[in-house]
Amino acid sequence: MSNDSIQRNTRWVQTFDRILEMLNLDAERPVSVLQIEDGREVIVVQPNAFTISRIYATGRPDGMRPHGVDSYYDYFYAKLRTYEEENGTREGFELTPDQWDILFEESFHRYTRYLLFAGIKRWEDVKRDTAMNIDVTNLAREHAPTDIAWQSYQYKGYMIMMHSIANAELSLQEGNADAALQDIDAGIQQIGEFCGECLREEHGETENITRERYLSNLIEFRSDLETLETETTDTENEDEDILAELERLLNEDEEN
Repeated sequence: MSNDSIQRNTRWVQTFDRILEMLNLDAERPVSVLQIEDGREVIVVQPNAFTISRIYATGRPDGMRPHGVDSYYDYFYAKLRTYEEENGTREGFELTPDQWDILFEESFHRYTRYLLFAGIKRWEDVKRDTAMNIDVTNLAREHAPTDIAWQSYQYKGYMIMMHSIANAELSLQEGNADAALQDIDAGIQQIGEFCGECLREEHGETENITRERYLSNLIEFRSDLETLETETTDTENEDEDILAELERLLNEDEEN
């Protein structure tokens, strides 16, 4: 290796070291959210001492803008709208297997991102990404050959679970436990319908996984919500009892 190459490599490594030092990430603070000039947020993650990743908070997680739009999903969905306008129907719309692979790979990257967002409780972002992944898998279900569509569609139960939890967490942030219960109930119903699809189409293994893991998780989440609501009600009742007792004692003092 030439001396010029060694010097260039040295500058690169020194630059990386300075960047890591400035980010000041460690085991207690492995995530940093940075805003860049175009207004986008970039999430920098260091899960261990030797690995660092950056994920764009909106659009594609890698920050790319294919064909000048935010994602390949946006690009191909625009093609679908154009097809529908020209033909008066969606029937007959097709993508190549390679194009479906591109969409599914993009969905996997969004899945990675919304797991990160769930970990740092950015529920609005989880809601957005899970909704888009559900749209992708529904699009494949409608327009892709069955064997291609199922590569993505088999995970719809998980997507619904995460989307429902994100909605419920957002409702809880607003202090609305009743709305959170409704969000979870909607998810339970949707997963139930998906399990029915799986059974009708003889995908018993997927139905079993969905029911035992994702449906069970929502049912457990719902039980926790009900417990929380009961505890809140009990606390409110206790407060009312204390106030009533205090008022009674005050009235006795006045009478005496």
